[in-house]
Amino acid sequence: MSILERLRDPSILETMTAGEKLWGAVIVAIIGMVVCMVALTAIMYAIKLMHALMNRKSAAAEAPAAEKPAAPAALPVVPDGKLGVLSPAEGTVSARNAAEGAAVREGDVLLLLNVGGSEYEIPAPADGIVSKIPVQPGDAVAVNALLAVLQEKEG
Repeated sequence: MSILERLRDPSILETMTAGEKLWGAVIVAIIGMVVCMVALTAIMYAIKLMHALMNRKSAAAEAPAAEKPAAPAALPVVPDGKLGVLSPAEGTVSARNAAEGAAVREGDVLLLLNVGGSEYEIPAPADGIVSKIPVQPGDAVAVNALLAVLQEKEG
């Protein structure tokens, strides 16, 4: 019969020597500490896991929403007092937002250009009247292709 089994029985406990009782108490204390260490390790792991999950969620909430990448500025050209809007990249015209003869303000979106799966807004570089839009939706355009011509407003 082991010391632990003998410690459970009160009648045997009375017959044990002080050394046996001390040794039994040490074994019980060691077993108790091991159980506590296992429990604390499990609790610490659970806390770390919850902390990691909370940080992942808060980092996702704090991360700015994916913004459309900004298109490089279209380069204006000035033939005969008119302002040309050039394609900043190779792509496909996906929409025309202005018609020929329409008055536009600086920053108004003239066209949408699809470049590598991303939509770019092509803005009017100045206030003016749309003289010509030589491209249609679905047209493929090269870098620096003429997308629109504006007659600048005076004053």
